Amino acid sequence: MPILNQPFQGQLGNVLIDKIENYDYSSLTIFSAFAKNSGVLRLKSSLEKFKKSTGHIKAFIGIDLDGTSYEALLNLFSLCDELYVIHSENISTTYHSKIYLLENATCAWCAIGSNNLTGGGLWTNFESTSIQEYSLPTQKSELDNIYSIINKYSDDSYICSTKIESINDINTLLDSNYINKEVSQKITTIKKRTIEKANQKKNHLFGSEKVSIPISITKERPRKLFSKAKTTTDVDFIVDLPTTTPAFTNEQFWFEMRKSTGGSRNILDLSKLGQIVEGSVMGTPYEYTDPHRMYGGVKFFEIDPEDTTREKDITINYLGKDYFPSTIKFAPNNGSWRIQLKGKPTDGTDELSKFGNRGDFVFKILVFEKITPDYYVLSLLDNSELDNIKSLSRVWGKNGSGAASKAYGML
Repeated sequence: MPILNQPFQGQLGNVLIDKIENYDYSSLTIFSAFAKNSGVLRLKSSLEKFKKSTGHIKAFIGIDLDGTSYEALLNLFSLCDELYVIHSENISTTYHSKIYLLENATCAWCAIGSNNLTGGGLWTNFESTSIQEYSLPTQKSELDNIYSIINKYSDDSYICSTKIESINDINTLLDSNYINKEVSQKITTIKKRTIEKANQKKNHLFGSEKVSIPISITKERPRKLFSKAKTTTDVDFIVDLPTTTPAFTNEQFWFEMRKSTGGSRNILDLSKLGQIVEGSVMGTPYEYTDPHRMYGGVKFFEIDPEDTTREKDITINYLGKDYFPSTIKFAPNNGSWRIQLKGKPTDGTDELSKFGNRGDFVFKILVFEKITPDYYVLSLLDNSELDNIKSLSRVWGKNGSGAASKAYGML
């Protein structure tokens, strides 16, 4: 029974991607106490391929301790064939399971441990997982306890489980304060950590483990067929990381929008350079030769600010849908970089630019989370939160020296 101690012996997220994409499984069942976009969206491409090859996905997700976000449930709803939310109103009872079960007619693969469906849980946290493979139907009885709890949570009569039948069900959870949007959760977490840091003694008693979520790299390989379960004695779960520089874990930048540029009100001005108002970019990709300045927001999207001939199309996940392409390019007429918030979703509904047309982005703070260099999550904050988000930022500055300059920063 292999034990995977993350991150030292590999990362469960990479193992899952390999198992989902390259083995001939027909069903995936997920139990997770917490779910965040940082985990869900890094598995999204693999899960979409799995469904396309007739794979069935079922998930049982907890909502305790503000560990699951509104956006993660929206994305899971589009990815899963069946999505259930588990919660007990008894405050002393928390749904805390973490199980990943892949099956077909002849084999099952099961990981049980501490790994939540988050970027930290699947890649960067200290986690431990027991991994076992089973030959079916010979060893099916060994999975009976898992099948039993699947049946319990799937039962309409069980009062601590609810099946998500529509986006309205997720909106009801949000409106009833069972879940929150990710940007609100991030702000709450930063506030808590700021208070904890202030109360700690100045001399650190521990070091820092440096772990990053790898950039997603898709390799087309034939799916492996089973005649029986593999033995586990020769399984190697140490996964080679990409040689390219990985993205920061949950790297997030925010931008003050104000009135917006362009008639469609969907253009966000970026900048080559900014003037630091508070904080430091030392040791980050945004460090500039002048310590009072930092690279502008275009650098966050991994574009050389001086390469004004370049255009880049990115995918933006907004309210549980992917929109492509949103285009980043230099506008020579006003001498600045900008991003056009546009692109079509795959389900034929309104383009992202329509949200701009109706004024959703105007006088908002736009918060982007980097999933990969080509894939970002967009969240909105009301402009009244500007002072609050400034105070919680690692660094923030302005994209010019004038009074009309807009603020931006890194959480």
